Amino acid sequence: MTGSNDTRAVKQAVKRQLSFDEIRELVLIPAKRVGVRAIGWSGGEFFTRKDAMDLLRLAGELGYQSKICSNGEVLTREFLQEVKEATRGQLTIAVGLNSIDERNRWSRDAAPDKTLEVLKLCDELGIDRHVIVTISKDNAATFEDTVKYLVERRISYNRSPYVARGSGCDLFRHLAFDREDLEKSFHPALRRHVNGYVSYTPFFLAPELHERVSGGVKNGTVPHNPPIGCWVGTWIALNPEGDVSICPVLLDSLSAGNVRDKPLDRIVSESQVFRNILDRGKLGGKCAKCRYQYTCGGCRAMAYYHTGDYMNEDPTCFFDPVDKRTVCEHEEETSRMFKKYLMVARYVGLYKRPSQ
Repeated sequence: MTGSNDTRAVKQAVKRQLSFDEIRELVLIPAKRVGVRAIGWSGGEFFTRKDAMDLLRLAGELGYQSKICSNGEVLTREFLQEVKEATRGQLTIAVGLNSIDERNRWSRDAAPDKTLEVLKLCDELGIDRHVIVTISKDNAATFEDTVKYLVERRISYNRSPYVARGSGCDLFRHLAFDREDLEKSFHPALRRHVNGYVSYTPFFLAPELHERVSGGVKNGTVPHNPPIGCWVGTWIALNPEGDVSICPVLLDSLSAGNVRDKPLDRIVSESQVFRNILDRGKLGGKCAKCRYQYTCGGCRAMAYYHTGDYMNEDPTCFFDPVDKRTVCEHEEETSRMFKKYLMVARYVGLYKRPSQ
């Protein structure tokens, strides 16, 4: 689907979107060749596709896990059960919930009460649940309470930055969080809990620790086993028209190629965009002289939307290193929580102990 609110743009995008056969031949089968194990279905609203269930069945047949991001409007108990059967139980339902506070309960397209109802239904049906919290100045004051709510109910979550994409373009300068918001409101809450998937920046993990516990597993220079910090380099993003990018929130702005022109696995291996992003030694600004250059990487989306260069420093980062010998005051806490996180990562398949 398209991220546009313009009806004409949506209609034009629908005409160009990949067909079922193209998704099978140009995306899902080639993705197996580059080691993809899970498919995230998003939009727009994925379930507006008439072939949504067929695609989920195909993903299950090919051995993929399906992680579906939905506004929740159509997710009744009966429909969720049907989705679970179509995916052979290899399913995570992700919904947007940006604030649990009664005065500021804004979410994606659905009413917040519907979002909470979907989370409850998934729990009852034994479906993995995930929440995407889009962070901006609007929910800086309530973020701690939202995270507490999710942690108490053992719901995994990740932060997603508010960016100048789609309907967010006009208000980006007004709502985008800054380094002070990150340091005082968002980062302290993210540091304290292990079920946030550590998919946030800045991430102050001692590089020596990750090297030791991961067995040195990397994609280029991007740490794997488990992935941490900025997850760019650990996933492949595609829009419905077949354009490929390094991050879902960069799909409108940064294309590495189109699967109708070149196979997905060749785009990943040959595109200069992917070559750049898989070499964190090329990062600019203060990211280039940071001790956590490889275990954090800075948010590439924030670098792009604030500076126009996805390889530039992340200007929302509040850490100002003199050089790579500068140790952040939060490194010890980060390393301690990371060791706890390894148990969660191992359970969900993101971490495997290296052979002795």
